[in-house]
Amino acid sequence: MGGSRLTLNISPKEDKTTKITLIFAVTPPEEDRHTSWEFYDISAYKNNSHTTIHLGKPGHISEIIHYIEREQPELWRKGKQHTIKNAWELLQALGYSNLEPIWVKRW
Repeated sequence: MGGSRLTLNISPKEDKTTKITLIFAVTPPEEDRHTSWEFYDISAYKNNSHTTIHLGKPGHISEIIHYIEREQPELWRKGKQHTIKNAWELLQALGYSNLEPIWVKRW
């Protein structure tokens, strides 16, 4: 998960043969030779309130899945795999703005 992108694979609960890969491409902070950076949380605003999107928590994953089911149902074809190369746009479509990864330094 470290480096210049975070890749998140999601599947609907009732069908694990269907998978959507979300790619969050981003430029990480400068690294020295003993560290790397990664993120799982994103700082954002929604409805003029600050929030943190936790990409590992069921509530936020569920919000993303429900949006895709409603707005892009063709991506949920049974047994198929799809990739969304700019997942930041997906979060914006969900009403989030000022999206910034919350970086964690790893040694």
